[in-house]
Amino acid sequence: MENVYNFIKKIDIKSEYIVAAVSGGPDSMLMLNILMNYTDKMIVVAHVHHNLREESDYEAFKLEEFCKKNNLIFEMMKIEKYPNNKFSEEAAREIRYNFFDKVVKKYNADILFTAHHADDLIETILMRITRGSSIRGYAGFNSVSHDRGYKIAKPLIYLTKDDILNEINKLNIWYAIDKTNKTNKYKRNRFRNKILPVLKLENPVVHKKFLEFSDKIFLVDEYIKKQVDLVKDKVFVNDGIDVLKFNTLDDILKIYIIEKYLNDIYGDNISYVTSINTNIIMNTMKKVNAKISLPLNKIGLLEYNTFKIIDKLEDINYDIVFNDKVKLHNGKTIEIDNTTKETTNFVIHLNSSEIKFPLHVRCKRNGDFMYVKNMNGKKSISNIFTDAKISKEYRSTYPIVTDDNNEILWIPGLKKSKFDRKKDGKYDIILRYH
Repeated sequence: MENVYNFIKKIDIKSEYIVAAVSGGPDSMLMLNILMNYTDKMIVVAHVHHNLREESDYEAFKLEEFCKKNNLIFEMMKIEKYPNNKFSEEAAREIRYNFFDKVVKKYNADILFTAHHADDLIETILMRITRGSSIRGYAGFNSVSHDRGYKIAKPLIYLTKDDILNEINKLNIWYAIDKTNKTNKYKRNRFRNKILPVLKLENPVVHKKFLEFSDKIFLVDEYIKKQVDLVKDKVFVNDGIDVLKFNTLDDILKIYIIEKYLNDIYGDNISYVTSINTNIIMNTMKKVNAKISLPLNKIGLLEYNTFKIIDKLEDINYDIVFNDKVKLHNGKTIEIDNTTKETTNFVIHLNSSEIKFPLHVRCKRNGDFMYVKNMNGKKSISNIFTDAKISKEYRSTYPIVTDDNNEILWIPGLKKSKFDRKKDGKYDIILRYH
């Protein structure tokens, strides 16, 4: 227990409030008791009612009663419905943490305490080894992380489940028992009930070995990330990866470059990506041209020595009348911005007396051409896309700005027409693409 007490004493808490994720089980109730005795902060108990067991209502009532008796703030959320009306551990976790985000923000806290313990760490590592993961993923979880914009601390990481039960029973305080933890319906329970006991028979303090393993993986991960930082500006170009430069790197750096790119693309949905996807991308990088399918309706494209991940595009035929602002299907925006000083191809200066209103934002059509600025004659839009190395996947949906006479004025981000006016010229409209 001394490690737990020291952990809490050393952690830097700047806010007046701390938030504790408390289910009511022995793990979280022991953590709550320790926080009550080893911090002088106001404690907010955040409880999620998963609505899966008959006992859950009673457990929520008992926990709220405990909080009132001990002058703790109680915040609860009851999950009324799961995505597709089906429970999954991943969906439940995301719902829980979205709730914790709101509670942390409500009380302007800078830290969330969770009751993950040493056995949880072993289970997580084994599950990820079995499924496949990133190198950092194989470390399980850190004692303190900053994944959601605030610190998430796990003070019980030094204790096994048996340690926790021994301590909580000494305290003679109420805690709930989730009988479903004994069933093997869920994957984590199968690791907990079948594999973990065998490991503990081999070594009663195996949790310490897994904690050492986790710490070493995190150290290796931090070192490799520093090496990636030295090369990333050369490898990441135009929202993608420069394949020629990528292929000069050591394999471990290649893996990290791909994982970083996947994290940037998928964000909170990164759990849908596995090591299988990483390996497929690694093999794709050795080809000249390729197209691969990826999770969540995305595709990977290798063209013109650049690899990009984009949303899988259906055939979209659009023509939007432009007023002040247009939000496009690609997540970008075209809007009037008469304050910008930018003069790149992401901005165009127009004289309203030279064009016919209203303006339109539309996709490419057969036979499209534009009188390109500073060029004699006209040029087909198809050739402009080819010269700019725009992927064939993008060409049919790439935005084009025209006037009401269908005169192409601008291909945002690529080329401006003869209608663009110099910064010191005569114009009264500035459009910006961002």
